[in-house]
Amino acid sequence: MKKKIGTNGIDMRKCKLTFAALICIFALISVSAAVSEKGLWIASIEKNGDSVVFADHDDSQDEGGWIQLSGGQEIQLPEPLSFIYNGTNCVEKAGTVVKLNKDSNTEVNYTYPYSTHPFYTDGQKVTMTYNGPSAFKNQKVNVYLVNGSSVSSVKKAIVLAGNESINLGQIFGEGTDNSYIKLCATLDKKGDLLKPITFYSLKPGSYGIIVTLADDEDKESTSMEKKVLSATGFEVVNYELKTKADNNMKEGDNLDVTMSLKKAPADGKFTYGALLINEEAYKAEINVSSNGTIDGTNVSVNDIDLRDLGISSTNKSELTNAVQTLIGEGNGTISISDENQNTLSLTTFDLQPGNYLLFTGAYEPGKGLVGIDQDKLTISTKGTSPI
Repeated sequence: MKKKIGTNGIDMRKCKLTFAALICIFALISVSAAVSEKGLWIASIEKNGDSVVFADHDDSQDEGGWIQLSGGQEIQLPEPLSFIYNGTNCVEKAGTVVKLNKDSNTEVNYTYPYSTHPFYTDGQKVTMTYNGPSAFKNQKVNVYLVNGSSVSSVKKAIVLAGNESINLGQIFGEGTDNSYIKLCATLDKKGDLLKPITFYSLKPGSYGIIVTLADDEDKESTSMEKKVLSATGFEVVNYELKTKADNNMKEGDNLDVTMSLKKAPADGKFTYGALLINEEAYKAEINVSSNGTIDGTNVSVNDIDLRDLGISSTNKSELTNAVQTLIGEGNGTISISDENQNTLSLTTFDLQPGNYLLFTGAYEPGKGLVGIDQDKLTISTKGTSPI
């Protein structure tokens, strides 16, 4: 559950997906599903009389409270993909109060239970299921599909939580625009959706799915209260990316990678990238600590502070160096092309024999990621035959 969204200069579309980002962040710092009503909720946001509370999760695929997506192209996630949070349990800013249902500075952690996550291309259907704890059995729920851009950090989420222009009621306000879809559903006796929900004909972009308990229609109140059970995010890219590369190669040989975007315009301007990483090194251990302020929030991946990476979205050299730092020397290699150069050669002289994952992607100015692909290959010791 985890996906992330928009920032300042807020229109309603970004506001809705911004909220999905906050849901995901609080889900990531949860550890265990509970059996009591009080223990079911891990976090809350309160502002101007409105409130939103977030259900806890655990690492179970069957009743951990996760949304699972299917259809599209499954991309392997890092294993393990683990999250640890240590810090304050309450943040107050600009009339917004964010609380965690835990003791302050008590470490919480868990491992994401799914090994893959799908990407979709224009026109593919997106199917979701929700598997929650039995404490939510037979409950009526609302499922929101929201559209918008992405938020890239916990720090930005803290900024958004304290943004005075965001009204919690507006985030779920209906009839304000066409940037979201709301569906009604019912959970079964296990706390799962009775049947999968499928979305069709989604245009390219970033999307979030939010599952909430249905509103109490008999309750008369001027304030809003939402109980969020789960959320996740996904991307619909513009084109199908096809990759050609040798699946079996010898130690020290370069890897030539050729990419093509199906149905892409001939006059398009695309930048291509290829990342080769050893399967054993493909992990993401994410640590977040915060005292509730921007400067006091630290995020590291595999013990590398993200602030030290110096990533610029427009600087190819900085991005290459940052990714190489994250994966570690000797664990993989990355190459990013010049404009419309769709063939790359990856130098592998310092890579050890073993099993590797090859990620490829295509970027278009103004649109972002427009194609993605993944493959597996083996590097064998010279003089031996690949198995």
